[in-house]
Formats: sequence, structure tokens, C-alpha cells
Amino acid sequence: MTIPVTTDDGDAIPAGTEGTIVGIWRDGAAYEVEFAQPPGALATVGADDLAPVSP
Repeated sequence: MTIPVTTDDGDAIPAGTEGTIVGIWRDGAAYEVEFAQPPGALATVGADDLAPVSP
């Protein structure tokens, strides 16, 4: 993620945090991303605010 986001529960996730895409909205305009901390944290992130991570 290239920007900080707020989860659906109101937790702050800093820019640069890696997460897992678990949903795709509006034909890829936005994605539902799950983060490891806090457990079960979900946030909707715009496609332009995501960056791929190499394995």
C-alpha cells in the first residue's frame, strides 16, 4: 500500500504495510485487503494506492 488507510473497525494501517487481497470491487477499481495486525483487519483500498510485492 502506498498510503495509510483506516480499517473498517477504525484501526490505522501505515503506508508500506503488506496485506492480502480478499475481494475485488467495481471491476478492479478498489480492493478489500486483509492485514495481519490487528488480527482480521480489513480495509478497502483504491487500485492506485496498491503496489505489487515480489515474493
